[in-house]
Amino acid sequence: MLNKKAECISLTITVLLLIATLTVSLNLTQTQVAAASNPLVYIDPANITGLPVSTNFNIKAKIANVTNFYGFDIQLKWDKTILEYKNHTARVPVQTYPDGVLNTPFMQLTETVDENDSISGAEPGTMAWIGYSSKSPAAAFNGSGTMVEITFRVRGTGRCKIEFVATAIADKSGMPITHGRQDAFFNNAPLPSPVNIRIYPPSIVDSALTPCHNTSIDVKVFAVTELYTFEFWIDYNSTVLNITEVTVNPLFTITDVQILQDQGKVRINATVGPTPQGYSGDLTLATVKFHVTDIGQTPLDLHDVRLIDKFAQNIPTREVGDGYFNNMLITKMFVSPPEIIDPTMKPGDVFTIDIKLQNAIGMYDYEFKLGYDTAVLNALGAVVLPPNNDTNFIVELKINDTQGVIWVKVQYYQPAQPISIYAAAAVTRIFFQVQSYGQTILDLYETRISDPSGNGMTHVAEDGFFATLLRDVAIWSVNVTSPNKVYPGRIVTIQVRAMNRGNMTVETFNVTLHYDNETIETKTVTLNPWTMILLTFYWDTTGMESCHNHTIWAEASAVPYEIDLTNNVYYDGWVKIKYLGDINGDGQVDIFDAVLLLHAYGSHEGDPNWEPDADMAPPWGVVDLYDAVTLTSRYGLGCGGP
Repeated sequence: MLNKKAECISLTITVLLLIATLTVSLNLTQTQVAAASNPLVYIDPANITGLPVSTNFNIKAKIANVTNFYGFDIQLKWDKTILEYKNHTARVPVQTYPDGVLNTPFMQLTETVDENDSISGAEPGTMAWIGYSSKSPAAAFNGSGTMVEITFRVRGTGRCKIEFVATAIADKSGMPITHGRQDAFFNNAPLPSPVNIRIYPPSIVDSALTPCHNTSIDVKVFAVTELYTFEFWIDYNSTVLNITEVTVNPLFTITDVQILQDQGKVRINATVGPTPQGYSGDLTLATVKFHVTDIGQTPLDLHDVRLIDKFAQNIPTREVGDGYFNNMLITKMFVSPPEIIDPTMKPGDVFTIDIKLQNAIGMYDYEFKLGYDTAVLNALGAVVLPPNNDTNFIVELKINDTQGVIWVKVQYYQPAQPISIYAAAAVTRIFFQVQSYGQTILDLYETRISDPSGNGMTHVAEDGFFATLLRDVAIWSVNVTSPNKVYPGRIVTIQVRAMNRGNMTVETFNVTLHYDNETIETKTVTLNPWTMILLTFYWDTTGMESCHNHTIWAEASAVPYEIDLTNNVYYDGWVKIKYLGDINGDGQVDIFDAVLLLHAYGSHEGDPNWEPDADMAPPWGVVDLYDAVTLTSRYGLGCGGP
């Protein structure tokens, strides 16, 4: 196995290099290598693109800028569905390979290739493990050279890294040499489909958002694949809005937010972090909260968008959707209430909605059509509600319950005076009957509001929404799947089954696992109707006090309009934190524990007589003298004292 100190140093530098590659090209030029001041282990070329299937190509694992170099141990992996290993040559020593590394005499430490990831002793995922060292009286190597050259055949299409799983390089005294490392990237996949990124809601038009009120927007990306880093700017009119808070999606752990309030700009940059993975699907990237400072309007200009995947490749964007804010006096025609979602409503029930006007100054007639899904609703009728006592108007009203359209037109005539409606007022009431379970947009369209001269008045129209459905999430089971009597510091595995018991709506909710009144972990799940998911939690008991029993339970956060909350919580299971040395968990360190330890003494993990709770002290994975001393030093003690 590789020196752990070397691994830690290498990993730290790898993280920094990985983040750095997000802002530069993956092509690592010889000039860049030569300019580096620290030792660097890297693959050349760093970027292999466009090769068709069945093509052979070579890569070289190189080292640069090294002094007093005496040995290397490198482990590599690749995607075997895309690349097929053909052969390799270790370029050792320089007496044989002038472009290679190390001096003679030398010894081979390991040289194994297995694309099935089954190399004994190697790190998980390793497909090639190659190590060489000079030996006395060889001189140390200084400078740059090639450690190994590998030939691949292109097996399929796609994208993958040819990456170092682990690297260790040593000096002549056997100490690790601190170094950076650079992987390679292979890509012969078709260009990815562009994605949409936009501000949501796209329009905030609300005269109630007067100064001192707050509002917010989300920046969302749709159908993205393996997003690793994003950056964008939003411009706004800072005389109307000021930014008070920016919240970045917590999946992206490294964030940089720059608010230029005096310029009306904000830059948001975020990265998943050192873990080499990306996130796919529809994602909310960030939420921006504004404080309203004045009456007015402003575009919310989304620009300079940069999306990068886990391979440090740009993700193209098809459409960048800006936003808009307006809190001036806006004439509106809208459905009220805007949303009816009632799980108690059933087929045959009757309800009403109103069509309302607001800020319609000097109105003399109005007209609209309202569309609905006839599989969900039946239209029973409509009633015009005059906003004043004037009777000089003509009503035209048609209901087509086959097509799902209601048409209403109200026209005033002399001597009627123009009507001014400031606060929202109902002008038409519509009666519906529930036909069946389901949901439908109440689509308000072909709207018109006119003055006495017949001139149309600029206005906005807002739809409604109706749904009768069951929304219910539940915790189905809680099960401690690992031993439930453990020493402090051991990992307890707990499985939780959560379910969406609703009939129509995809639900996103949190599942939180607890011990007693403390939280272990929260996971966010998204489930289709009437589906279940099995979640696995890992509880690290480090710091827990011995000799205590803890109750395990899980909770599902309530979703909107959920009526039955009794099944959102499920208690089941317990975990006892044992006294160290109490192998059988009876509360005392006694002869029974000693017998168990003696039976397992000398065993390694996986042996027939292996007893994990007898492995109490490092080195882990073997029951030895150190475990025996741990038990004997506590003999006669336990949860009940001596």
